[in-house]
Amino acid sequence: MKIKKLVSVLMASTMVLSLAACGSASTAGVENASSGAAETATQTQSSSDNGDKVIDFWSVFTGGDGEAMQEIVDAYNATNPEYKVVHRMMAQEDLYQNLPLAVQSGTDVPDLAINHVDRLQLNKENNVYLPMDEYIAANGKITADKYNAAAWNPGEIDGSRYAVPLDVHGYLTYYNKDLVDKYYPGALDDNVITFDEIAKYAPAAAADGVYSYAYTWGRNEFQEWYAQLGGKASEDGTEPALNNDKAKKVLLDWKSAVDNGWCTQDGDDPTNLFGQGQLVFLPEGTWMIGTLNSMDINYGATYAISYDAAKPISWASSHQFVMPRKEQTAEKGAAIMDFLAFFQDNSLPWAQVGQCPATVAITNDPAFKEMPQAFFLNDPALSFISDYKYYGYMVDALDAFVGEVVFGKMDVDEALSTYNQQISDNIKNQ
Repeated sequence: MKIKKLVSVLMASTMVLSLAACGSASTAGVENASSGAAETATQTQSSSDNGDKVIDFWSVFTGGDGEAMQEIVDAYNATNPEYKVVHRMMAQEDLYQNLPLAVQSGTDVPDLAINHVDRLQLNKENNVYLPMDEYIAANGKITADKYNAAAWNPGEIDGSRYAVPLDVHGYLTYYNKDLVDKYYPGALDDNVITFDEIAKYAPAAAADGVYSYAYTWGRNEFQEWYAQLGGKASEDGTEPALNNDKAKKVLLDWKSAVDNGWCTQDGDDPTNLFGQGQLVFLPEGTWMIGTLNSMDINYGATYAISYDAAKPISWASSHQFVMPRKEQTAEKGAAIMDFLAFFQDNSLPWAQVGQCPATVAITNDPAFKEMPQAFFLNDPALSFISDYKYYGYMVDALDAFVGEVVFGKMDVDEALSTYNQQISDNIKNQ
């Protein structure tokens, strides 16, 4: 599919490929998304205002992560580079719609943008990006040994590099230490909470009106539990593979926990329940750490709730820097690489809002090692970053049916059959 056809699809639908990886629909992760337009207006200058010596940078960050990114941009600009960075924050659905449109029209195309790793393959195929190889080679500082391998490797597609990673982020299980001591004695001695342990201890908590775990962002919780059972998004890399017994087990187990009062109910606010001492385990993103730190709660963080204590596999993703396709000068390309290299030693503010920076220099920093999310990088085998090219279609479907099944509004067989077919149809009709 070429950009022209992609643009027509985007104009006909409000982001069929909607992908959010920095917050959830049910919690504070997206609480500031609506402020993106205002922040853009106050913090963005156009190239015409500053001549040609600017790097126009689009990001999907609003709220606390947007402020952290702006802090890094300001620190870089304070080094007095020849090309200053102008950071435009926007809601990610806006960026994912506007970027292909800008590239297609050739008007107001940014020099640099953030895309999620799950977007790379399809956007590369649709000719949205410039390859970075010549600029990276000329810079000499952006090399594989300086980055987390799980985040670095997906940026190379068909022998060329199209992305440089900013971070790894994913889903953790936050826990109320006081409630664990009361209701789950010894369960976290191995740092993993299993569904068998929940079945053992949850009834006593439920009897006191305390939930054991929460429905937060259905797509991510489903994906990690499905992966723990060996489930795959696709068997052949194209056709979806969600209509199977593994997917059915995840959904029915989850529905049973809701019915038993072990898991939060439809309409609940899990973050508030956690803060009020009415929820033991909160599955949520690394990006929630700032919110939790602002609450008066004695909490810790550990691996995903697991079917098998030896395989607490967690959902993960990565924000990646990409260069949108446009006529680009060698001088500005070199300046962009200087900005990306700056992150190697200067992205601690990014960690402070709950992310795991992709650069080894920061993740080896003692300050990072003391942060709650640091363990997330300890064993790469315990997290997965999807390489499914049609991930956007898949999560759009997951958003539509996971909660409907879990809360008893849709039959599980009907949901899996219907939405597996929808994903397949979207792939064929793109």
